[in-house]
Amino acid sequence: MQPAKPSRFSFVDEGEAVRRLNVDRETLLELVASKRLRAYPGVGKGNFFRVGDLEKLAAELHPAPAEAPSLQGVDLLNPTNQRRQHDPGYKVHLRLQADLKWYDLTDDDLKAYVRELHPAAYEKQRSNVTSVIARLERLVALMDEAAQRWRSQGKSAQENAGQPRDTDAPSGN
Repeated sequence: MQPAKPSRFSFVDEGEAVRRLNVDRETLLELVASKRLRAYPGVGKGNFFRVGDLEKLAAELHPAPAEAPSLQGVDLLNPTNQRRQHDPGYKVHLRLQADLKWYDLTDDDLKAYVRELHPAAYEKQRSNVTSVIARLERLVALMDEAAQRWRSQGKSAQENAGQPRDTDAPSGN
């Protein structure tokens, strides 16, 4: 798990909470439901979470190793030379945002590219395109699986909502 960078904000959104806790969204919602983490409603659909609460819970969920981290491979003379690595979820988010630029391209743009494509580059570019298609198809499949879980969880929550609870019993006043 990567250490979370200090935040200048007191609250963060759900995506950042997932990254800081190194859990999936469903686990985050379970932590809220079990009252191990407090969610503050935001404008729209998402919740916000207090940074201090996340830091405490992250330390509880992922205790620090007992020994000091190795300094092997760290440039002690030039510490600013280290490149910040994005966590996997954020890398996918960034790539999807960049890929939205494909909508700007017309069929004529694609034809012009192919017309100018050098024969020596054909195999490499074709391989790149088919690899990207495979990755995107895998992402769609994973998203569909998650959406199916959300739908089934929503149905079971609605079914459970119809069940009387102890607190719903009429009072004898």
